[in-house]
Amino acid sequence: MKARPSLLQEYEWIPSLSEKMPPDWSAAFTRPAPLAVEVGFGSGEYLAWWAESQPKWNFVGIELPQEGIQKACREFHLRKLSNAMVVRGDARYLLRELFASASLEKVLMQFPMPWPKEKHAKHRVSSPQFAETLVDVLRPGGEFELVTDQDWYAHAAHDFLSGREEFSVQPLETNPARPFKTRYEEKWIKEGRSFFRVVATTKYSSSSKRLFRLNQMYHAHLESMPSDDTICTLSGARFQEATAVGEIKECLRGEDSWLLKVVTADDSFTQFFFVRIVKRKNGGALIKVEDHQRPYPTEAVNFLVRSLAKGCKQKALKEK
Repeated sequence: MKARPSLLQEYEWIPSLSEKMPPDWSAAFTRPAPLAVEVGFGSGEYLAWWAESQPKWNFVGIELPQEGIQKACREFHLRKLSNAMVVRGDARYLLRELFASASLEKVLMQFPMPWPKEKHAKHRVSSPQFAETLVDVLRPGGEFELVTDQDWYAHAAHDFLSGREEFSVQPLETNPARPFKTRYEEKWIKEGRSFFRVVATTKYSSSSKRLFRLNQMYHAHLESMPSDDTICTLSGARFQEATAVGEIKECLRGEDSWLLKVVTADDSFTQFFFVRIVKRKNGGALIKVEDHQRPYPTEAVNFLVRSLAKGCKQKALKEK
């Protein structure tokens, strides 16, 4: 059963509605309170329990699958929570981008993908990028907690964080007592699995480089509407500049405009969204990012819009 649209509107934070980055979470929750984040909350069982058990805190969960977002919203509704929200997206990037420096009390990660292949090591907890993010967003004395059923992963994370001067790390725990267990966790315990917990406290906070900016253009003007042939030739076009990449995946003809399905990447932060080319009353044309599934404001998004405008102008000159 899917969550009703009203529940998604109540509990899902939508990036296009934010007037600043990182957003003002006190305004989003309509109250100032200690703020905690669960990375990869699954179906939201633990996050809902956590928010209910600590009503004086605000909680944000980050998850990628839409199914998890919907299940969490239903859990929040059943418990009548007003101190929990969810964000859909890749937490490897959103944890740093959506929270101000030294703004979080705690970051919780439970049973994450361990990424066993060495080529995927950058995705693990034991990566310099993730450590930099924690030192940025956690307040001094803030806590990061990792729970996993992978012995090697727990030890790797513990050894890595213990080796960094920014953290004070507690001894690695095996089968720690936990106040709440999800259905899957109860099942795994019955199967005889062991669990491991790593808890690290930040000694200080330090800001890191961020991708999101609100001064992005998001649109471009053309002196004339490109011909249908010109727009069709854009399908498959790829643009690259430094770490910003943009690609046109598909061009769709509408009644009075064109809709382009596009993808951008800032380093490895990838976003899929739509760009529209529409004719204006003065004979010109407007290239604009669609509000539906509006992307986060990154340099690659701005770069794609600029590149599209430049490409259309160059093709128009050749046609004359």
